[in-house]
Amino acid sequence: MNHNKVQEKVGGVMGGKVLDLPEFRVFREGKAEGLKEGKAEGLKEGLKEGEAERQQMAEKIEALQRELEQIKKDKS
Repeated sequence: MNHNKVQEKVGGVMGGKVLDLPEFRVFREGKAEGLKEGKAEGLKEGLKEGEAERQQMAEKIEALQRELEQIKKDKS
């Protein structure tokens, strides 16, 4: 049930008054809660991905530092 369509059709009969039916209220509350949970899930996933990327970069930096040290030793 689309709230805007129902409001449009019934609102004309009722003189433009806003309908606040329990079904609409429950839908809005459920939608808000779902969005909130989805945002929290997204943040968790983003943190996990960011940490994994940070770890990969740290390993690459360490490997490059070892390589640089080896090059310095070979030159001396």
